[in-house]
Amino acid sequence: MNEGIYYNVDKIHMAISENSRITFQYFQWDIYKKMVLRKNGALYEVSPWALSWDDENYYLIAFDSDEDKIKHFRVDKMLHIEVTGEKREGKERFREFDMAAYAKKTFGMFGGAEQTVKLLCENSFAGVMIDRFGNEIFMVPVDASHFTVNVNVSVSKQFLAWIFALGEGVKIVEPETVIGQMKEEAKRLMKQYDV
Repeated sequence: MNEGIYYNVDKIHMAISENSRITFQYFQWDIYKKMVLRKNGALYEVSPWALSWDDENYYLIAFDSDEDKIKHFRVDKMLHIEVTGEKREGKERFREFDMAAYAKKTFGMFGGAEQTVKLLCENSFAGVMIDRFGNEIFMVPVDASHFTVNVNVSVSKQFLAWIFALGEGVKIVEPETVIGQMKEEAKRLMKQYDV
C-alpha cells in the first residue's frame, strides 16, 4: 500500500473521531498516467462516516449534504484531505445505512441506479447467489432445474459484466429497463469486436 493512503486513512479516522467534515480534491488517471482533478479541482466537502475495504482498495463512505445522499470515494484518489472542524452531517441517514448490504449491491464500488432485479438461475448457481447477496435472499423454484431470485443492486456496467461472466446459467428476467441495458451492452460488445 502506498504511503499516501496511510496518511489519508489517518486523516479520515481523525475526522470521524472529531465528528468533523472534511474537504479534499479527487482525481482520476488519464492515458498518460497523469492525475486529472475531477470537478476542475474544486473541493469536495463531505461528512465521513466509515472506511470500507473492497476489491483491494479502501473506500470512504460519506454523507454529501449537497446531494443529500451517502457516497463512496476511493481513498487512494483523494488529495489534500483537510479536517474542517465543521460538525458532520447525515447521522440519521448513516444510522439507517447497512454497510454489508451496500457492499453486496455495489459491484466493485461502481454506483448506479438501485433497483430490484429478478434473475432466473440454474440450480447450480444457488451458492453463487448466496455468496454474493447473503443467506437472506429468497430463492423460488421454477422447475426441477431453475429458480428465480430478486436482488437489490446498483445497476452498473460492472453488475451487467458480472451477469455476463456467469454465462448461460443466469439471466435477467425483470425489469424490462435492465434487460434493455443488458441488450445495449451486448450490442456494444458485438460492435466493439466486429461481430
